[in-house]
Amino acid sequence: MFPKSLISLGKARLGKCVRIAVPALLFSMYLQQLTAQDCAGKLAPNDLKRCEDTFARKVETGSRASALSGGWRLVRTPDPRGGPDVVSVLHTADTLKSDADFAGLTFRCSRSGIETLLVLLPSLDRGSRYAVRIKSGTTETQLEATPLQAGEVLLLPPNATVLAAGAWRAASEISVDIAAPSPIHGSVPTGGLSGAMSVLSQSCPAH
Repeated sequence: MFPKSLISLGKARLGKCVRIAVPALLFSMYLQQLTAQDCAGKLAPNDLKRCEDTFARKVETGSRASALSGGWRLVRTPDPRGGPDVVSVLHTADTLKSDADFAGLTFRCSRSGIETLLVLLPSLDRGSRYAVRIKSGTTETQLEATPLQAGEVLLLPPNATVLAAGAWRAASEISVDIAAPSPIHGSVPTGGLSGAMSVLSQSCPAH
């Protein structure tokens, strides 16, 4: 028998995989509707992992993706406006330690440098700002995030990228708490982050 807490989390996570069209906001400037229907009704941890892997594969459709160490992915997505590719690295959430509404963490190239973003499944109010608490090891940081796209992506301030170059690399994972109307908790493994950020820096288009 699985613990009730695991079964509850499994039902919630799998429900999201089945019924929510997940936007490809991890690494592009436009929406691509995705579903993961082949893992419906499963509760075992292995099937949860299978659902997450299926999501990742489908997200990569139409983009050029490369697997990096630690479960990170480097993704290049054509800009529909004809500009340079949107380049980013991403890691999906740790399914068993995250709320169903937390999808993952991504870093992307921008004109001002590398941006840090949290990806959610629900849309938040774009006119609001949201307090975010991130813990890595013994380091805890309070940040204010700005919703982008239709509200499914939270842009963190530049000092988040500074943390990603330091404290986050020394930890095995980061824990995220978002003060949304319905609070959202998430966890992302950070093994391989140093290498992923190095690859991203080398892959950002020149402006």
